[in-house]
Amino acid sequence: MNAAASSYALERTKQAVIDIGSNSVRLVIYDGPRRAPFPICNEKALCGLGRDMSADGRLNPRAVDSALATLARFKRLLKEHGDPQTEAVATAAVREASDGPKFIKRVRALGLDVAVVGGREEASLAAFGVASYEPDATGLVGDMGGGSLELVTLDRGKAGEAVSLSIGPLRLMQTAKADLKAAAKEIDKSLAGVSWIKSGKRDTLFAVGGAWRSIARFQMQLRRHPLPVLHHYEMSARQAIEACDLIARQSRSSLEGTPGISTKRVDTLPFAALVMRGLIEAAAIAKVSISAGGLREGVLFRSLPPETRAFDPLIAGATFLAERMSPVEGTGAAYVDLIDGLFADERPEQRRIRIASCLLADIGAFFHPDLRAEHAFDTALRAPFYAVTHAERAAIALSLYCRHEGVGAPEGAEGVIALLTETERKRAAEIGLALRFSASVAPKAPNAIRRCALTKDRNRLVFSAPGDLRPLIDESPRKRLDALAGALGLTPVIEFDG
Repeated sequence: MNAAASSYALERTKQAVIDIGSNSVRLVIYDGPRRAPFPICNEKALCGLGRDMSADGRLNPRAVDSALATLARFKRLLKEHGDPQTEAVATAAVREASDGPKFIKRVRALGLDVAVVGGREEASLAAFGVASYEPDATGLVGDMGGGSLELVTLDRGKAGEAVSLSIGPLRLMQTAKADLKAAAKEIDKSLAGVSWIKSGKRDTLFAVGGAWRSIARFQMQLRRHPLPVLHHYEMSARQAIEACDLIARQSRSSLEGTPGISTKRVDTLPFAALVMRGLIEAAAIAKVSISAGGLREGVLFRSLPPETRAFDPLIAGATFLAERMSPVEGTGAAYVDLIDGLFADERPEQRRIRIASCLLADIGAFFHPDLRAEHAFDTALRAPFYAVTHAERAAIALSLYCRHEGVGAPEGAEGVIALLTETERKRAAEIGLALRFSASVAPKAPNAIRRCALTKDRNRLVFSAPGDLRPLIDESPRKRLDALAGALGLTPVIEFDG
């Protein structure tokens, strides 16, 4: 990718998306690089436009009033944010309501230019959203809205066949008269009409939508998963079905007492669980992966040029966060260059994790020295990064901890560290020790770091630098070089030119 394309991918911009759904009306304001925008404001109201529609297909008047009041608030909030570029879309409830055009006219009177998206377009936007977070995703995207389920195939990030099915939980509650057995039959019938659902390599379901995220959160607590990050949380088909069955059997009071489940979703959640279960069986799904990317992220991603879409979103996000939290711009990139020679045999997927670790190496700098390691560790685990698995988050976090503290891990982090294999833990520690040494050579001084080299020569670890930098290499960097050499099984050597 050329410099201009990279610069555009990393360009900081504020933008927003309003999503008028069948259950919720949401505003998300994003800030950060174009390729990996960070949500900085996420406002939601469960207005229920698709709930209790009249027999002739009109929207519930109370839901309309609630949605319009919410949208008026969003319009004012956008003004306070400087009126960033905003796209507003309306989905199933509005496009299928007999008075949908009237509702849209009232929304536009508020000063919001809203577009009603069709079912196939909604499915395509969901696929774009998943691809924005997982560029090489291959499988089946399922976007569970209140009124409909959008399905679209993905092959290495490219969307294929798509369909919109009217089996969202609000719709099912109405058509099945809140009867779960009747809803299950309707789900099976609807899915059976999708001829391509079992064809091709689609063993992964990329699950999108608040209801399915609630199911994942429920299952996450059952497993006592150590990392409470929903994006890229994975469940086997068996685990997902068990969670769905348990939710479908729960009483309303039991679901209301479950942490992480909104009380306004309690009545719809069993129906959303039935849809997930039915889809897993109908499509022969082997694994469910929760995606933080959906329709709103798809709206942003589809406007990007191809070369920007191709930019690694993890690197874009790490670069942006490092620029906000590190004292001196360019220090992380200098670390990348300095330690490159130590990892010449790494695979591409390992290299991108190492680069992200290097870029983030100084994000703890403004914290108290005693707390830097823990803050850097926690930030790497929980930051809204794209295209990173839970294990990869753990690897980056461990490298940052070792960068500050040497070999080890934070107290109480055993569960997170257990996400890594022994080989992955060793590699993360080696990267951390390499960063620990690099940071000691010329702290927060990337120009000096770029004049040095760190290489492996047979059984030696060789650090070389210009002679005028000799005074920098005192006891501290020498000790840290010894520690790095010991971890790599090499003999440390320091050489000066002149």
